[in-house]
Amino acid sequence: DLACTACGRGAEYAEGRWRCECGGPFESRQDRPFPRAALGARPPGLWRYWEAFPLPGPEAAVSLGEGMTPLLPLRWDDAQVLCKLEFLTPTGSFKDRGAAVLLSLARHLGVERVVEDSSGNAAAAVAAYAAAAGLACDLFVPAESSPEKLAQARAYGAAVRAVPGGREAAASAAQQAAATTFYASHVWHPAFFAGTRTFAYEVWEQLGGQAPDALILPAGHGTLLLGCWWGFGDLIRWGYLARGPRLIAV
Repeated sequence: DLACTACGRGAEYAEGRWRCECGGPFESRQDRPFPRAALGARPPGLWRYWEAFPLPGPEAAVSLGEGMTPLLPLRWDDAQVLCKLEFLTPTGSFKDRGAAVLLSLARHLGVERVVEDSSGNAAAAVAAYAAAAGLACDLFVPAESSPEKLAQARAYGAAVRAVPGGREAAASAAQQAAATTFYASHVWHPAFFAGTRTFAYEVWEQLGGQAPDALILPAGHGTLLLGCWWGFGDLIRWGYLARGPRLIAV
């Protein structure tokens, strides 16, 4: 299922690990393509691509109705652009894509509690999908985080734990807690990227099996950027696409 990008060592999703023994991040190779011919008979949403996920089938889905956000055509000066409206996802950001697959995997593996470090969109997404999966959720956040940013995650029932020392300290605290529970990390866990890859799949499908000339993406940790890089790579490797778009990170 997985290979370390640093040392090449393999691993399985079923092991529940979020990084390699050497400390390197895992990459998932999507060797189970969804059947292109079957998409027309499937309902819209993330789970139309379930074969590409590390799960046995759509019956394992924890879903709040995410995916297949519309493409809105607009003029920008003399250029025709398409805006993909990810704010229409259940918690308001593309992080729902990764959280849906990651928390579905956690429930499938029999996990009862997850931990995550974030004070923004990822916190809200993981908290919401943990609640939908019936899992307890502990969020480790920098002590100086805005309470307003955390209100959404608290509303979903997550336990928010403030950590002095900034973002890196919060991540370190979450990783220590993950020694005895499941680390639902939007930065580290490869199942999260299985979800963000679907952005590429949807754009390809919505454009009639083509890629745009260029894709302009927001980048903090780069989870959507990496998901699109891998997602378009999947489509090329499966023979569904001849070339991918130019990816521009903002």
